[in-house]
Amino acid sequence: MIHPLVVAAFVLTSVCLVAAFPANRRWQALLISSLVFYYTIVGAKLLVMLALAFIIYSVSFKVKDRIHKLWWVVLLLLVPLLIAKSTEKGHHFIQYTHYLIMPQKNWHWSWWFQVIGLSYFSFNGISYLIDIKRKYIVPEKNFFLLLLYLLYFPTVFSGPLHRAKYLFAQFKQVKITNESISHGLRLMLWGLFKQIVIAQRLYVFLQNLLASPISGGYYLLLGLVFFLYLYCNFSAFVDFFQGVSQLFNVRLKDNFNHRIYLASSRQTFWQGWHKTLNEWFRDYFFFVVVKYDKKRRYTNAILLLTFLLIAVWHGFNYSLLLWGTMNGLWIILEKKVPFGKWAYPKLRKVMGVVYHLMLSSILALVFISPDIQALIQQALNTDAYFPWQVMAGQKANLVIIMLAFGMMDYHNGQAKKQRFDDYLQGKSLWQRWFIYFKLTLCILALGKGLIIDNYYIQF
Repeated sequence: MIHPLVVAAFVLTSVCLVAAFPANRRWQALLISSLVFYYTIVGAKLLVMLALAFIIYSVSFKVKDRIHKLWWVVLLLLVPLLIAKSTEKGHHFIQYTHYLIMPQKNWHWSWWFQVIGLSYFSFNGISYLIDIKRKYIVPEKNFFLLLLYLLYFPTVFSGPLHRAKYLFAQFKQVKITNESISHGLRLMLWGLFKQIVIAQRLYVFLQNLLASPISGGYYLLLGLVFFLYLYCNFSAFVDFFQGVSQLFNVRLKDNFNHRIYLASSRQTFWQGWHKTLNEWFRDYFFFVVVKYDKKRRYTNAILLLTFLLIAVWHGFNYSLLLWGTMNGLWIILEKKVPFGKWAYPKLRKVMGVVYHLMLSSILALVFISPDIQALIQQALNTDAYFPWQVMAGQKANLVIIMLAFGMMDYHNGQAKKQRFDDYLQGKSLWQRWFIYFKLTLCILALGKGLIIDNYYIQF
């Protein structure tokens, strides 16, 4: 959990630092800010990241002609991540909640690898080396510029992932302008609205449901609430730090399509959910392996394996492996059965949204149930129970959630494929200020806890 005022103070300091540096050295100010930011979060573990960064830098000049060195370094970069995943305490919502309330006290050697942002650091490092091998880019001679790419503080917590070529050019053009500040603050405001007004209220509602003996078919409601919470929570976090980065005129990639929660198929969903992670697995695993399948006999098996790896990225346990398997099989089934070609497109769209939400809610239960056995027992309980008392007690909260979610959905629909800051740029001055006022008023009057939180930070 991060208090917005703490982030605001750090960002303001970083802005002043960047402004004080000469134009051609402003990226160095960002590096200083990133190192301070990261040290504040992980402390001495920063030494592990610096050591890995130096290994990446050193090997980058040799992988072009020595393929075996590339794969050894890729393996080396994955080892700390595998240790972290195999020794972490858990992935599901209940454990995450306890982790936020009760920090770990017991020391273990694996502590050195329990580093926030390690997976994004490792994946960016691997993509950097592979892109050099593929001759997409040349090795960066300046170690500190590479270090900034790996530790850039707006992407530390949960991405998005970027190819080095995309960010290096922007780092060399860092500047603070009226336009960059305007666009950045819009995204930060939008992220705060989604986080504090919607996600935090969904969090409270979900906690109350989990504390009740809800069971039977009603148990599916938990999955739906968590699915919506996860979208608002994760996308808000990305929006906020996209805004922070935009202050320095560094445009981060989008990680979510607008209204992805209304996807009508699993294929569409994965094309718009956590996009940069899925693109990474596509470009650096799926395409690499599938090129050896000349006759395309094993494409589905490779696709299934890809989703199993995505599941492992979330954590090592049977529940997540089942979750990855179900996602892979779901997409394979959709490829086999052409739902998109059925008659009555409008009805098909509506039914597709309902079908996807229902199955997504079932899969989401993996993240909020202690284990598969408990999930099955609760969901198949013949003595179904619906917590009417919880619903009555949460009546005001639910009304606010629905109104705020409707407001978010309206702007998402209006923005279409535009990012929120660009969408507002197309509005008249009075329309923009009305939206600013509306969002600010909602945050101040309806916000539930002034914090910036991200469930995905543990991955």
